[in-house]
Amino acid sequence: MDDANNPAIDAETGLEKRDVARARLLGAIPRLYNPWLHLAGTLSVGVIVIVLAAVKAHHVRALDCLIVPVTIFLATGFEWRVHKSVLHKKFWPLEEIYRRHTPDHHAVYHEDDMSIRSFRELHLVLMPAVGTFAIVLSTAPFAWLVAHFLGANAGWLFLMTCGVFMVTYEVLHLSYHLPPETFVGRMRAIRYLAHHHARHHNPRLMRRWNFNVTFPIFDWLYGTIAPEGDARDVARAPRRRVSRTT
Repeated sequence: MDDANNPAIDAETGLEKRDVARARLLGAIPRLYNPWLHLAGTLSVGVIVIVLAAVKAHHVRALDCLIVPVTIFLATGFEWRVHKSVLHKKFWPLEEIYRRHTPDHHAVYHEDDMSIRSFRELHLVLMPAVGTFAIVLSTAPFAWLVAHFLGANAGWLFLMTCGVFMVTYEVLHLSYHLPPETFVGRMRAIRYLAHHHARHHNPRLMRRWNFNVTFPIFDWLYGTIAPEGDARDVARAPRRRVSRTT
């Protein structure tokens, strides 16, 4: 799809354009698609990794557990970078990932219209199960390196934390796209995080602001938390990096 005709790139993404995009994308979903199997498939990959790692870890020391917060920190940084540099930039060989996110996902969900209208739309919100499996495969070499240098327990805890983070990502992202009047949508923490994510779904802001989906740690570090206010003004606002003292 050409960016010039991409409804997610337009300065004003109107409701009519989103409805057209929604109808087109829903019409392309296979007839036998089951949203609950999709959800189970993506979550089960993470759960299997968590259980496997928990079973393999033995006699864990407090020192081994330090890998958990380090992994969470690094995972939020990886999330920020991939969201900014892969999901919103089209280049070979990752054009399909870009297409599913920017021209498709962003074309349907806007800052003021984030909710799914049917559970078939989980196809537009969740990662494909093969994507979660690919994430596990890509983290396995790093888990091996951690185990090699810091011990087997640290390696398994690293892998387990990656699985927890992956499940957390999927659950939180789905929560942001549930109607706000639902039980989940009314939770205070979800409302705060959903607002952060919704600002990213403004077409004027999506390429510069609010790239963290789980916890906005790297948005804070890199100064990419979108200020409140009119999107036209925010789009031109400079980033505010966290000051560092030497």
